[in-house]
Parts: sequence; structure tokens; C-alpha cells
Amino acid sequence: MIAHRGGWENENDLRSFLSRGGHPSADVLVRQIFPNEPISTTSATAQPAFIVGPPILKPHQFFGRTRELRRIFTALNSAPMQNVAISGLSRSGKTSLLHYIHTITRTPPGALRPNQPQNWLDEPQRYRWVYVDFQDPRVCNRQGFLLYVLRQLNFPAPPSLDLIQFVDIVVRYLVNPTVILLDEIQIALTNPEFTQQFWWSLRSLSSNLTDGKLAFVIAAQNQLPTLQNALGKPSPFLNIFGHSIQLGPLNEEEARQLIQSSPLPFSPADADWIIQHSGCWPALLQILCSTRLVALQENQSDEIWKGDALANIQPYRYLLETP
Repeated sequence: MIAHRGGWENENDLRSFLSRGGHPSADVLVRQIFPNEPISTTSATAQPAFIVGPPILKPHQFFGRTRELRRIFTALNSAPMQNVAISGLSRSGKTSLLHYIHTITRTPPGALRPNQPQNWLDEPQRYRWVYVDFQDPRVCNRQGFLLYVLRQLNFPAPPSLDLIQFVDIVVRYLVNPTVILLDEIQIALTNPEFTQQFWWSLRSLSSNLTDGKLAFVIAAQNQLPTLQNALGKPSPFLNIFGHSIQLGPLNEEEARQLIQSSPLPFSPADADWIIQHSGCWPALLQILCSTRLVALQENQSDEIWKGDALANIQPYRYLLETP
């Protein structure tokens, strides 16, 4: 009945309905249907103004990608939901983008920048999200992956789990729109633990078995045709991705918004220099802005901080050489 209704409008009403009907696990089912508590914004440590190295995890520190976000959320806001493939060079911002997609619609407005968009979905409270990093050893084999996904969704996860059981559980318990974000997908595609039958199963879940309520967003360094060629054979899973997005630099307006977020203002000349030498790539912008901020705090000369800045981005200059 709940599946036919497309979910339930009110958490307390659902709990009361299930209890009156004698449901043996009313609280468990309620948590499955109303899973999305607001993202916690508390932190015991000060947050840096610029992030150098790790991916961006806090939505208020993420800048740009408006065009890409519009395309992604349009695909996820549809019925049936549609799958999206993201590609881009190392350090182009794929992982940061996945984390932003994962959190932005559930972040309290007070934890965002003024006027930062978050109304990307019509009913964001109904969506459920799972982020999977295939560099994580917990998901480097098939059973680990299956258990991880079920536990993230608060679905039953028997310790002895096979592919058929996994599909049965997802089909039975998936009620809300659900998005599974798969980072570094190229690692899994070449892992013998993940057989063709595994990929066929994921394809079937998204395409046929969940009434259009399950979508995948994948991220890899290479675009879909290159991934297919590397496998040496067609992939049943990769064929379901009708939306393909390749990450490049930010546009200049987005890059300047990031620069202007500095707690100590940069001069127009400094901002222009950072734009020029970063090519508006977000990773390079973060490095150059961080270097400039430290220089302002320490009263360094232009010669010193600019020399340090260029040295700091040297390992990533391949981004600037991309056509």
C-alpha cells in the first residue's frame, strides 16, 4: 500500500498507521521512509577558508558548477529518474561534486552562503542517498558492496548475502527515490569480484525493478566510450547512462566568487593574477587562494607569495595544458 501511494506524507501519521495495523517493525520501516535528517553543521575545530588537497565536504565551501548541477538534478528530479555519468581529469573536482550532490538538498539554510541555491529537487525530503567510494576497502568485493549499500539504506542486511537476496531486498523495501553515487567506478569495472551478472543486476534494478525510483551517478577519470574500450567488451551497466558530463574549469564568475570568499579581501590585481594562473580550475584556485591568504597574514611580499603559489600548483599544471 505504501509503495502504491509513492511514500507517506507525515512521519507520525505513518507510525500510527503501522502500529494500529500491528506491523512488527513499525519504527524500522518509518526510518526507511523518512531517513533524511538535516546534515549536522556542528564542528569542534575551526574550518579553513580554502581547502587544499582533500575534497570539499562542507556545502558552503563549494563554488560553481551551476550548469552541471542543473543537468544532474534535472535528471534526478524526473520520473523515472535518470542516470548520470561524470568524467574529468584527476583533481578536476569529481569527488567534491558527488559530495555536494549528496548533501546540498539536506543542508540547513543557515549552514550555507547567503543566496546559495539548494532547491534543486521538488521533494528533497523524500530522497535517499548512498555514496560509495570504490577506493574504500569495505566495498572492494561484491558482498562488502552489497552489505554496505543495504546498511546505508537501513534495509535488512543478512550477513550471508548473495546477489539474488540483494535484489529481492531492494525491490521489496525501496519506496523513496534513491540515488547511489559511485566514485572511482573504473576501479570496480576492472575488479573480477564484480562480474557481468553483478552489473546486469544493477542495471535491472535501475531500469526495470524499482518503478524508476533508483538512479546511479558515477564518476571516473575517463568518459564512457573510453571506459568501454578499456574493458574490451560492452558493459551492460554503462549503457544505462544517457547523461554524460565532463568537468572542465569553472567559469570566471564562479571562480571570482570563490576568490571573494577569503576572510581577508584580495586586491583586484591579486584576484586577476589568481584567475590567470589557475585557469579557473577549482583545485588550483584553492591552492592559490590559500597561498595568498597566508601571505597576507604574514605580510609577505608579492615576489615571495607568487613564487610559492606557482611552486604549489606545479604538480597539477597538466590541468592548464588540457585543450
